[in-house]
Amino acid sequence: MTLVAIEIIGVMLVLTQLLFLIILWSTNFRGYPAKLHETWPKVTILMVARNESKILQACLHAFEKIDYPSDQLEIILADDHSEDNTGEILKQWIDGKPYAQLVSIESYIENKAVNGKANALAQMIPNASGEYLLFTDADCIVPGSWVKSMVNAATIEGDDKVKKRFKKQKPRGLVTGITQVEGLGFLAKMQNIDWLFTLGMVKVLSDTGQQVTTMGNNMLISKEAYLSVGGFGEVGFSMTEDFQIAKAIHAKGFEAIHLVSQENMVTTQAERSFAALLMQRKRWMYGAMRLPFKLKLLLALQALFLPLVILLLINYVFLGWLFWFAKWCMQSFFIILIQRKLGQKVSLLNLILFEIYYLFTAWATIVCYFWPSNTTWKGRRY
Repeated sequence: MTLVAIEIIGVMLVLTQLLFLIILWSTNFRGYPAKLHETWPKVTILMVARNESKILQACLHAFEKIDYPSDQLEIILADDHSEDNTGEILKQWIDGKPYAQLVSIESYIENKAVNGKANALAQMIPNASGEYLLFTDADCIVPGSWVKSMVNAATIEGDDKVKKRFKKQKPRGLVTGITQVEGLGFLAKMQNIDWLFTLGMVKVLSDTGQQVTTMGNNMLISKEAYLSVGGFGEVGFSMTEDFQIAKAIHAKGFEAIHLVSQENMVTTQAERSFAALLMQRKRWMYGAMRLPFKLKLLLALQALFLPLVILLLINYVFLGWLFWFAKWCMQSFFIILIQRKLGQKVSLLNLILFEIYYLFTAWATIVCYFWPSNTTWKGRRY
C-alpha cells in the first residue's frame, strides 16, 4: 500500500466518523421530556470554591433563582483553603438561608490520594441529606430550571431502546448536563464551539450506550450510586475526579445518561489565555487517556487529520483541499445541529476560524500533555 493510499484512507475514516455523528445525532438523539411530579425528591447542590472571589457572586445569585420546592432543596458550599476573601463571601451568602450550609475543609483525608476538589467533595457529601447530588463549579451560572431538568432526567422511566438493550432496566445513577462557555473575544468564542462540539460527540456515544465521561460542573449523581462506590475518597487519584467516579459508577451497573437541552445548560467562564487553556486541556488529557481503546482511536483520528491532509496536499493539491473542505462542511453542520438544539447561532466566519483553532489546539494539547512538567490547577501543582 502506497503512502498516498494510507493518507486517503486515514482522511476518509475521519469523514466517515463525522458522517456517523451527524446521522446518529439526527436519528438516535435521546431526549427526556419534562413530566409533572406530585412530590419532588430531596436534592443537595454541592459547590467547592477556591480563590473565586472575583466571579463567585454570579454563581451564588443564580442559586437564588432556582425553581425547586424550597423544602426539598439543600445547598452545601465549601471554601477550599482560599487565599482571597472567597470564604467571607460564602459566609455572608448563607446567612439567613436555612437550606444552605458552609463546610470547613480540613487537610487531606488521611491515607487517601485524591486531588483538591475530590478531597473537598468527599468531606462535604456526608452532610448531604438529598436523594440526588448535584454538582457545579464556582465559575458557573446555572439556569433556574436546572435542578428540575436534571432530576427529571434521573427519575423518568427508560425508553424502549434501553429496555431492549437490557433485560432489566438499570438504575439511573448519573446524569451529565450540557455546558456552554461565556466570555468576550476570539478565544472565548472558539472555546464555546469546542466545548459544544466535544460534548456533542459525548452525547452521540452516550445515546448508543457507551460510557464516555461526565462534566463535574454540570453533573447529577444519585446518593445510592455515590455510596455504592465509596465516594470520591475511595475511587483513587485522578486529575479528572468527575471521570473517575463516573467510571466507577458505571462499573457498578448504574445507567449513565447525557441530557442536552436549554433547560439544563450551565454557563461557565472561558479560560482567558491560551496558556491557561492548554493547562486545562492537559488536565483533561489525563482522563481521555483512560478511555476505552476504541474511543481513544476516534480521538486520535481527529488529531491525525491535520498531518494526513497536509501530506495529501503535497502530492495531490486538489484532492487534499477537497477532502479538507468536505471535513469542514460535515464538522460545521454537526456543530450547527448542536447549537440549534440549544437555541444558539454561529457565524460562518467563526466556523472557518474554529477549524484552524481546533486542529492547532489539538496538537498543542498533545505536546503539552507529554511535556515533562507539572499540572497547575486552582493554584496547586500535581
